[in-house]
Amino acid sequence: MRRQAISYAIIRFRPHAETEEFANIGIVLLAPQIGYLDFRLETKRFGRLTSFFDSVEATTIRSVLKNYDAELKRIRDIAGHNGSGQARFEFEITDNAEHLFVALTKDREGVIRFSEVRFAMTEDPKSKLDELFEHYVRRNFASSIYREGLLERQVRTMLKLREIDRNFKRRSFDDGVYSATFPFVELADDKPIKILKPIYLGQDDPSRILDHGNKWLFTVNRLKQLLPRDIVFAVEGPAGHSPRRRAFQEAVDQFRASDIQVVDATKERELLEAVQS
Repeated sequence: MRRQAISYAIIRFRPHAETEEFANIGIVLLAPQIGYLDFRLETKRFGRLTSFFDSVEATTIRSVLKNYDAELKRIRDIAGHNGSGQARFEFEITDNAEHLFVALTKDREGVIRFSEVRFAMTEDPKSKLDELFEHYVRRNFASSIYREGLLERQVRTMLKLREIDRNFKRRSFDDGVYSATFPFVELADDKPIKILKPIYLGQDDPSRILDHGNKWLFTVNRLKQLLPRDIVFAVEGPAGHSPRRRAFQEAVDQFRASDIQVVDATKERELLEAVQS
């Protein structure tokens, strides 16, 4: 998928106009080239809001967010978004989605406000929406999703610096029932010859380390007939000799037992040798 420009705004809860205090509660995102308009709103975790705005009843906060979630869904449906970034209608709706985004994020009075509109580039608007939500709302700066995203960006930067990024593309594989997307697939005459997948295995619980490792091990084994034989996992894990480290080592051993090459994502030379071999 080609990189494209997106616009987004942070949705904020500001119950007291007098103090101008607010809390981030969601993200709304527009990808105008494909008429994609979608959002993510916090509708499950209210502890931060009820603690910070202790003069507002918890039932009131829940009601406000529930009603606003329904309103955003209605607006998204008007834009014709069906969850895949494609229009549901036969006519062109790109302008419709863009106009709705502008109207939605326009500054107005109320307990729900928006930040200034911001811009970014991405290959996958849906993944970018999830990433922004985790960052600005869930504040998972050190979460496994965020750290794995950082690893991918570091690898992409390294490939660009070596001027070999053109050889690697994001590619999905689908056996008709199960599908998976790999961020770096080396192609030769549009045929996949190598996969490079950065994987973060430094989760705060040993079970979660093994679960995440097993997820990618299952993916490779499930799609083995469709994937190239040369598969490299660039992993980052915990240091020391803790149970987390033992779980990490067990996951690495399982990868290697399935003929997957494993390299240290933090060692650029080792990673480059695996990419260029």
